[in-house]
Amino acid sequence: MAMDQGEEREVVILMTDMVNYSHKSLGMTPAEIRDFLVGYHHEIESLICRRESFPMELEPSAGDGCVAVFDKRPSGDNVEVCTRALRAVVQAGEAISSGALIPTRMGLLLGRIVEARLGNRALKFGGSFSVANRFEELCGYFGTSFLMDREVARNCPSFAPDLVNIAKVSLKSVQHPMNLYTIYRPGLHRCPREVDQAGLRTFIAMKNQAMEYFGGNQLTGITPDFPRVREELQCAQQVFRQLTGRDDLATERILEYIRETPQPDTDFVVTGMKLMEKRRDSMGERLFHLSRQLLRAMNPDFYHALVVDTSWERYFKLEWRKKGEDIITIGSVPDGIYYLDSGTAHTVNGRGELLSVIEEGSIFGEMAYFADEKRRTATVVAASDVVLRKIGTEDFINLPVVMDILRHIATGRRRDMVAATGRPEDRAASPPIPGE
Repeated sequence: MAMDQGEEREVVILMTDMVNYSHKSLGMTPAEIRDFLVGYHHEIESLICRRESFPMELEPSAGDGCVAVFDKRPSGDNVEVCTRALRAVVQAGEAISSGALIPTRMGLLLGRIVEARLGNRALKFGGSFSVANRFEELCGYFGTSFLMDREVARNCPSFAPDLVNIAKVSLKSVQHPMNLYTIYRPGLHRCPREVDQAGLRTFIAMKNQAMEYFGGNQLTGITPDFPRVREELQCAQQVFRQLTGRDDLATERILEYIRETPQPDTDFVVTGMKLMEKRRDSMGERLFHLSRQLLRAMNPDFYHALVVDTSWERYFKLEWRKKGEDIITIGSVPDGIYYLDSGTAHTVNGRGELLSVIEEGSIFGEMAYFADEKRRTATVVAASDVVLRKIGTEDFINLPVVMDILRHIATGRRRDMVAATGRPEDRAASPPIPGE
């Protein structure tokens, strides 16, 4: 059967998908599923297919999903079609918040498609459909009912005061990084209808400024600054919490990313957050499993603390230090234990002589807690810009299993340092540990 070829054109694509459809339809008969989905699609149609939305086409796709294509009007431009499409999506988002529409994820993208006819059917083709589908899928991760690309956002100036920069992300299944945006308004994304709009816009301005320094901006020369971003987003989160009584999940995702990846990768400005990547190959998975089993066999308490119940991790707070800064000063009262997440540090004695090099993945600062004097026994200096995770004294002493682990680390470090130097004056950096 022959296909008629159509011309390529620029459109706005909307992909929708019902949240938890499989769970909702569990146990339904075929007739009940039919009635359920027909009613759902009627509701979607009533929200999207309004007079002000045309020209556009909407059709169900894969049961609980829909695809809508918004075409430009005669003499219309990108601003006209993007604004029209976003207005329809905002209406649907408000219906979700009010309970008039079953929770639905929506992805909106300005892209190019081509059309062909197969018999009486018009089929549409283009990679933009799969990208819009990825936008829809990411709504669940960022806690939004809809996400749009940067081009749709740029072409909707009437929505600018409510526009929120969510993130730049890279997925394995999409060739290029995706810049995600959405709209925050009273009655959207679970924001209460009665929320103060001026306060919400204050949050938006704070969040957008922070996100500029999260992703960086090559045009303006802004480079990613995670310490600044964390501080600004924590302030923005506090404003949002005061306004709504809950945390903003999209903001929490960025803070979570910084906690897990406190130093941006060299290509971060280009790629943004790399999501949904497989972190280990099959051999790595097997070795990881084996290492856990060996740890459990050697010390069940350590296994439980390090693998099973890892709630202690939240007590390690991120810190960033510049090259040349003192992290620990000899003779001072210990105020915490450090994990070196990235960079290099040097341990020096009172004369400034190098005692050891601390590499990424090392723990230091624990020895003073297990010595009689309870004083720092050496100075630790950042040999490069470093990222640290620090657990304070009070938190440390209230975690007995972690304390026991660090006692073992301190014991091993003392033996290494004593073996490495024959000078009695440097042994002050590694005093005896009670109980040895």
